[in-house]
Amino acid sequence: MTQRPTLTHCVLPPIWLSRHGMGMNKPALLRNLVVPRLLASACAVAACAAAPAAHADTATESAATESTAGKSASGEAAADAEEPAATASASDTPPAEPEIPAVAPLRPIPKERLFLTNLSIFRWNPIGLENQLRLGYQRKLYDANDNKALRDNFWHVGTFVRLNPASARAAAVVEVQPLSLLNLRFTAEYLHYYGNFTFLQSRPDAGATAADNPSLSDSGMKDNKEGAFGNYSGGGVHATFEPLLQVKVGNIAIRSRGFFGYFDMDLKRGDRVWYEPTLDVPVPAKGMVIANDLDVLYVTDFGLNIGLRHTSVFPQYSKAQNPDGTDNSHQRLGLLAAYTWRDDGYTRFNKPTALLMTSWYLSHRNRTGQDVSNAMPYFVLGFAFTSDLLDVKAK
Repeated sequence: MTQRPTLTHCVLPPIWLSRHGMGMNKPALLRNLVVPRLLASACAVAACAAAPAAHADTATESAATESTAGKSASGEAAADAEEPAATASASDTPPAEPEIPAVAPLRPIPKERLFLTNLSIFRWNPIGLENQLRLGYQRKLYDANDNKALRDNFWHVGTFVRLNPASARAAAVVEVQPLSLLNLRFTAEYLHYYGNFTFLQSRPDAGATAADNPSLSDSGMKDNKEGAFGNYSGGGVHATFEPLLQVKVGNIAIRSRGFFGYFDMDLKRGDRVWYEPTLDVPVPAKGMVIANDLDVLYVTDFGLNIGLRHTSVFPQYSKAQNPDGTDNSHQRLGLLAAYTWRDDGYTRFNKPTALLMTSWYLSHRNRTGQDVSNAMPYFVLGFAFTSDLLDVKAK
C-alpha cells in the first residue's frame, strides 16, 4: 500500500503592499504587533517560499500543487472482496493494480537570476500614484530542490526605485533567505520631495493641533500649502529592516512582514516631525517607525489569491517630538486580492498580476471621522509583472 502524502506546505509569494507607536510602552507595543505572534505559531510548519518581489509588495509566485496517492483502507477491502470473482473468471491474469497518480515535480529553481519586478499603483485615502521598480541579482545559498522547506533559499542584492508626482526614492537592497519560510530584507534609501502638492510639510511636534502647530491631516495640509507651514522641497535618508515570515497549509497562506524603519530628514525651522504619505503618519525627523502587514489568503489553482490584510503602524517619538503623548498610530483591516494571468517560469515577461486592496481604518487620528469619514475606505489598484534577464533555462 502506497503511503498517502501529507499536506504540501508552500509559500505565498510576495504580493505587495506598502507598510507601515506612540504613546505606548514597550510591552503594550509588543502586544499590538502581530509579528511575534505569527513567528511563534508558524515556525513549527514546514513551507516553501517564493522569490522576493515588490513589497509588493509586487509580483506573485505560483504555489506548488498538492497531490495525493495510494488507496484508502476501504478501497483495499473492496479490492480484496472482488479478487475471488476475478480469479474464477476465464482469465488467469490477476487484476491490474490501480494506477497511482504521480506527484507533480516541482519547478527547478535556477542557481542564479538577474531580474526586475515592476509595480504601478493608484491609491485613495490618502491619494497617490506611483511606479516601483526593483532590479537585482539573486543566487542560491545551497542546493535543496527536493526539500520544500529549504529549496527556495538565496542571497540577493539590487536597487529599488520609486517614482511619483511628488517625490523620488532610490534604495540599495540586500536580502537573505536562509530557508523557504523566512526572508530578511535590508534597505538604505535616499528620498527627495519636490515641494509640490502638499509635500513636504513638517511641524514642531507630533501633537500638531494649535495655530502655531497646525494639523498634518489632509485638510490641515491643504490649508497650509503656503505660508509659514507650507510645503517645501527637501529630503533625507531612510534605513529599514523587514523580516518576512510566510507559510502555506493546504490552500491557506499566511504571511507577515515586519517593518523597522529609521528616518533622518533635513527639515526646516528645526521641526521635529513630518508627514510620510506611504505610512500615513507624522514621522520623527530623526527616529523610528514600526509597522506590520499580516495577510491571510486562500490560494486557488487558477491564479487568484484572495483574503484579508491587517496593517498596523506605530511611530516612535521622543519626549521632545511628542510632548503631549498624542497617539498617531493606526490600524486597517480589509480585502486583499491578486490575480495572475499566467506563470511561464523564468521568462522575459511573466506573472502579469492585477492587485486590489480595499480596507477600513480600525483606528486613525484623522481618518475615523475627525477629518475623513470612517466610511471612506483605503483603496489600492495595481498592476505588476516580473522579467528575468538571464537565460535561466540553460542553467
